[in-house]
Amino acid sequence: MHRLWRQLAIATNWPVLAAISVLALIGVVSIYADAPLDARKQVLFFAIGLGAMAAMQTVSYTFLGRYAWTFYFVSLGLLLYTVIGASHPVPGVKMKNGAFNWIDFGPFSLQPAELMKVAFCGVLARYLRFRTNYRSLPGLVPPFLVAMVPLVLILKQPDLGTALIFIPALLIMLFAAGAKLRHLAAVIGAGIFFAPIIWFAGSDIPVFRHMPLLVKNYQRDRVKALFSNDLDVLEKTGYQQQHALIAFGSGGWTGHGIGNIPVGRYVPESHNDMVFALIGEQFGFVGAFIVLAAYLVLFATGLEIAAATREPFGRLLAVGVVSLFAGQTFLNLMVCTRLMPVTGVTLPFVSYGGSSLLASFISAGLLLNIGQNRPLVLAQAAFEYD
Repeated sequence: MHRLWRQLAIATNWPVLAAISVLALIGVVSIYADAPLDARKQVLFFAIGLGAMAAMQTVSYTFLGRYAWTFYFVSLGLLLYTVIGASHPVPGVKMKNGAFNWIDFGPFSLQPAELMKVAFCGVLARYLRFRTNYRSLPGLVPPFLVAMVPLVLILKQPDLGTALIFIPALLIMLFAAGAKLRHLAAVIGAGIFFAPIIWFAGSDIPVFRHMPLLVKNYQRDRVKALFSNDLDVLEKTGYQQQHALIAFGSGGWTGHGIGNIPVGRYVPESHNDMVFALIGEQFGFVGAFIVLAAYLVLFATGLEIAAATREPFGRLLAVGVVSLFAGQTFLNLMVCTRLMPVTGVTLPFVSYGGSSLLASFISAGLLLNIGQNRPLVLAQAAFEYD
């Protein structure tokens, strides 16, 4: 008990724990307004997540890092299992919401892509910690392969939203490790250059007609709906985002009150991907501001932990965890406010979902672990170059 209290007393722990508590509480209340039964399940997931977070702190993160590759390949195997299930019947894998991204284990389900995000950060931090070859363009190939292999499998499920989170986390971790900006800019530039080719591949345009279809038709429709004011489009393809935006804006400054969601209850996946709309409708601008402030506290504290950690693996892992949290949060909020097309990404610690909550708590546990187990490093600061 004394050891636990000593760990909790570390300055960087309280802001993280406070932010998570605020987000989880608002999440449960918002889920209950739309689906009381799912809110009860979320409380159970919350308890399991707390146990996982505590388990991540039982030993030093440097010890856990030894099993980063094992965790990565196990997660990769589970991903591959879901992809196989998309084309051949396998136990536990069925289509849900148009994708094969879940494995059923009796009453519980697991989304391997959520675990893969954590595994990816651990492996990339492990790979980069004592290397400098990524400061050349050829040296960027192995880190990109580490990200691209699971990313391709996730796209095959298909789950575009989760796949998109890997890219910013990869680039930010490479930047934090000391990769040259001009090389990263070249990679980003190449992505921008090929984006139109990817978009038009497989379309009726003569040049692209014989190329494989890389962007599915429903994904094209979602992008087009984002820029459409046609009432017919907004009531079909754009229905979810349009009504989520109406629900969010209807809350005004202080909202309609707990459980009062006259518009939000008609929004598809409202307590999952669009839970921020329910927060705005119930608690208004004040509630939305509290949620955003909690995330800013979480991100700022995570960056402080990374900045104060001289040990390279811990420093990069903390950067990766914060990148995952920030990227996922940003993507979800942009979708909910109709600034990006629908991708199906949950809001960390807030949206309904056991796998998402479990991955978030594991990541938070690793962040706390790094903050309370920084080893003494008698060497020059990592990742600093002339």
